[in-house]
Amino acid sequence: MSKRIFIIAVPDEVDTQTKILGCNVIFGGVGKINATMAAYNAFAQGYDEVINIGSCGSVNIPVGEVVKVGNVYQDIDVTPLCNYGETPFEAVGRNKQVVIDTKSLISCFTTDYFYDEKQLGKYSKYYLEMIKKCSIFDMECFALAKICHRFNLKFQSYKWVSDNGDGSDWKENCRIGFKKTLDILSDEFKKERI
Repeated sequence: MSKRIFIIAVPDEVDTQTKILGCNVIFGGVGKINATMAAYNAFAQGYDEVINIGSCGSVNIPVGEVVKVGNVYQDIDVTPLCNYGETPFEAVGRNKQVVIDTKSLISCFTTDYFYDEKQLGKYSKYYLEMIKKCSIFDMECFALAKICHRFNLKFQSYKWVSDNGDGSDWKENCRIGFKKTLDILSDEFKKERI
C-alpha cells in the first residue's frame, strides 16, 4: 500500500489542515527552493507518493476551475548557453519539462515570479510567452515533479485557479478551490479502494 503525503506551499491554501483525507501534510513554503526541500523531506521520511495541491494563476482557464497537471515547465534563462527553459550541462529530457500524467493536457509553468498583470514591463518576452502558452502557472510544481521523478516517488498535482494576474481575492478563491479539490480527491481515493 502506498505511503502518501500532501505537499502544499502555505497553510492558508488549505485552511491550515495538517491532515487531508487521512494523509499527513508538509507545508513546504513558496518557490522552487522550498518545494525542492519539501519533496526531499518526503523522500527522506519514507513516503513513496506525493500529492501537490494548491493555488495557481492562469490567463487561459477561468478563476475557480480545478485542474490536474499533465506536464510542467520551468522558468530558467541561461541563454545563450542553451534555450530558455533548459538547464545547462544537464542531460536533455527532464531539464525543461517533466511529464506527470499523460492523460492530462494541462500544462503548468513554474516560475519564481508572481505574475501581476499591472507590471507586464518587468517580465522577459520568454516568460510572457510561457504565461500565455501554458494552461496555468505556479511557483512549486516543476521542482516537486523533478525531485519526485529523481527519487522514484509517485507524483500528482491538482491546482485551482485562484487568479489571472490579480491576487486580490486569493484567500477566498483558495477556500473554494480547496473544497472542490477535496471532492475530486475523495472520489479518486474511493476508486482506488474498489
